[in-house]
Amino acid sequence: MNTRRTAAVRGRSPPYCRCCWRPRWRPGPRRPGRRGRPGGPPTATRTPPSFTTSLFAPQGFAFAGVTEVATADGPLRVLVLKMHAASLADYRLRTRDGHEEYGLAATSLELRGNVTLYLTKFSGCIEGLLCVTFGPDGLPAPPVIPPFVFMTRVSAEQALVTSDLIVTDGLRLEAS
Repeated sequence: MNTRRTAAVRGRSPPYCRCCWRPRWRPGPRRPGRRGRPGGPPTATRTPPSFTTSLFAPQGFAFAGVTEVATADGPLRVLVLKMHAASLADYRLRTRDGHEEYGLAATSLELRGNVTLYLTKFSGCIEGLLCVTFGPDGLPAPPVIPPFVFMTRVSAEQALVTSDLIVTDGLRLEAS
């Protein structure tokens, strides 16, 4: 029996893409214990890793407020930024929670769909001109930034990132 026809007959979407015949991605079951609070973000690491990028270009950027995320050492106060998507160039992430440092580096990093950044510190230069630093305790709050604005020389402490899709180019694992 033709499986393509069977899936369509049963009223379900077929397990493949109709245009290119590739298998469709389906989310796996949620693992218990990954959520910090019911309805809240997942649990973050003890010490937020730091990241740098030469270009941060968000789309549909919005300041969503200040909240707390759960960590092994208790709640951590963070600045919450939400956007539809973001492009980062020359991305480098470094851990800071022990004697050994590990990191990820990528030539480019694309975050797409329901992107939320939970940051303890965020600094960079808006359109390469006006350099600012934001944090959950040391406001001024970020100004409303139109979707076409970008930031250069960005450095941040990233407690947590959630996104529907992450696409990288030139991904490397580093250790020191």
